[in-house]
Amino acid sequence: MITAPRPRRIDRDVFHEDEEPQRTYSGDVRRWATGEPYRLAREECQAGPLIPTAVETQAKGEALLLDALLSEYGLHRPALTGGPFGIIMVTPRTHEILIRVAPRQLPRWTATVLRTVPTGAALVWSTEERGIALTLAEARVVLVGTTESDWRAAIDRTERSAGQPVSARAHDDRIGYLAPIVPLLSATLRRVHLLTDSEVSSPTVELLIAEHRGEPCLYDATSGAPSAIPLWQSVAAPLELWPSAYRSATAVDVRGAIGRLMSEADDGLGFLAQDVSEALCKLAGVPAVPLTLRAAQLALSVAEEVLADPRFVSLFDGGGWAANRRRDLDLAWVAHTEEAVTPPGAERLVEAFTGDLDMLGMLTLSEEHALTDSLTAAGELEEDVSAIAQGTLIRLLDWALAAATRSATPWAWCPSEGSKSLHSNAPTSDPDGILQLKAEANSFAVSVTAPSLRESQYVHTWEECDAPSRAAAILLAESAARTAGIAMHYVRDPQKGRLLLPRPVDQRTDLTTAGVILAAHADAIFDFEDLASMLSRLRYRADTAANASEGHWRRQAAVPDDPHDYTHSVLGDVQVWCGTPGTHDGEPANTALPDSPEYRRHLAQHGAAMDPFVTCYLTAAAEVEDAKDFDDRHRAGVTALRNADLEHLADSDPRPIDQRVMTAITAIPLDANEIEAWYEVYFEE
Repeated sequence: MITAPRPRRIDRDVFHEDEEPQRTYSGDVRRWATGEPYRLAREECQAGPLIPTAVETQAKGEALLLDALLSEYGLHRPALTGGPFGIIMVTPRTHEILIRVAPRQLPRWTATVLRTVPTGAALVWSTEERGIALTLAEARVVLVGTTESDWRAAIDRTERSAGQPVSARAHDDRIGYLAPIVPLLSATLRRVHLLTDSEVSSPTVELLIAEHRGEPCLYDATSGAPSAIPLWQSVAAPLELWPSAYRSATAVDVRGAIGRLMSEADDGLGFLAQDVSEALCKLAGVPAVPLTLRAAQLALSVAEEVLADPRFVSLFDGGGWAANRRRDLDLAWVAHTEEAVTPPGAERLVEAFTGDLDMLGMLTLSEEHALTDSLTAAGELEEDVSAIAQGTLIRLLDWALAAATRSATPWAWCPSEGSKSLHSNAPTSDPDGILQLKAEANSFAVSVTAPSLRESQYVHTWEECDAPSRAAAILLAESAARTAGIAMHYVRDPQKGRLLLPRPVDQRTDLTTAGVILAAHADAIFDFEDLASMLSRLRYRADTAANASEGHWRRQAAVPDDPHDYTHSVLGDVQVWCGTPGTHDGEPANTALPDSPEYRRHLAQHGAAMDPFVTCYLTAAAEVEDAKDFDDRHRAGVTALRNADLEHLADSDPRPIDQRVMTAITAIPLDANEIEAWYEVYFEE
């Protein structure tokens, strides 16, 4: 059996650094992705690949199903829905997929499958021994363990609410629209339990489909920022879990792709065929000397073998392999696993290289100006030069694959007047604006310009970082641009933490405490433990703060030309020091208490929430009229918690509440001088 940590497609696991490889069993690797019991997973994969690829008609139906599930569930918590999208487990087969749905999720699933049925048609289903068999666009989906009576009851309930938007049918030509990502959607559904992997550190899940340059793309926004990297690559799953031959493999001219890229970058115009190894070195930022040229030539050959292998067609997904190189950069979030995935073929490349590994490692160190710094007083190298050489080989393979899997839709790169940089623009539809890409000799930048962006940030730089060459900068910029437009829905302004594109809130929006919590990513929820960690600091920073009715933020009347507002109430200080979205002077929420509908609407608009204990404490603290200092407000907040029905408050939070937190709340001191000691006892020890 696999024991934690699970094997990853990263260097230390692939090359077994410092330890012997753990033995793994195929059934255990499969159940990591499917959620099946070990015995069932082992039986299912005995006669073929760990996870079989769906035939074309089956893949279309599965794509429609996952598309509908994304619309139905949106951002959700698998712990509350019985699994991602309510799925306890999947058993994928070539011509069918078996899905066990959490019983309480059955009404949502009936609404979901009805979305896949064209207007005027009826849902085709039947009862069989294993459960309910559905026919979705010629695909066979079996809901294992679902009885006919339960299914009929769920259908009846859904049909009674057919007028609600949640039950609306999908567009009749949806499958045509989804065609470019049908294989990706099917493969994701068949590996849906990778979303519960330990590398997915968020308790929330969010997948969505949005357009990039006129084509649909699948994004994973589970961690609060969108990624286009396929799920199995994002969690660095072993190659056995990658989908095989799920679309027709096309012949790829690796050398031609590199030559064209270098010409676009004006880094290698006119390279001859025999010079492509030199071009690859320049692309990867590796010095072009005889030893590295041999390594590059070998990397090119391995890249050609990898791209001809139907097991690795998913290298083209998500805009190509260049996204893997962005994981090495100092960026906030690119994929669930921070470390770059070791590319397919890396083992073959390292084993086949017959040159001097130590010399290749020393060449790399010297190019990075780190060779002298790596010498001990005795003149010996501290670094493992063989490991560094291995990294150089992998880097060459990575960049060869990145160039060869570049998106087929070309970008028009043009030189900037008066500089050596290149730029390219493209429209983005959501938000309605322009993507602006810039590539320089050793860096790149991607920005979004859109009039709908708020907080005076009409031009927002999404990503900018170093690159080993201008050609590499082009690849990295094009990869980053794939997520830039949709990312604007998740970006917050640095001053008040407000979303640049606030979320729509209407009559259908659930503005209860539970509803606001369920609609927020985990890291945007202000929990009692977060408040507890800040109380001692707030004591000094909010000492003279006013009550809520005077405004959380106010402009300075004495300086009428100053366009900014400043914190005024205790809740304004909480917004600044605790990271909750700030209000603006003049907004209804700016004078509202945390437990009011106006304030919950503000939180919902900005994708944030407060737990009910924080709301109780801050509401009492913010409405004290005659408070002399923060200590008075703290006593009011503590008194409110002591008088409250804590079990009732806990019930209003849809998430499970740790008993340790409940105990800490009952013990919170009235005396602000005792806060630090209380926090150490209940939260640090």
